[in-house]
Amino acid sequence: MKVISFLNPKGGSGKTTAVINIATALSRSGYNIAVVDTD
Repeated sequence: MKVISFLNPKGGSGKTTAVINIATALSRSGYNIAVVDTD
């Protein structure tokens, strides 16, 4: 299992948007994706 983390202490920096876009692209490429948001 591979894990990719997006971390930044500053709010409003676009982390969620970036993660959703990357997860969508990886999913369309055939990867199984799990996204966890701890905001």
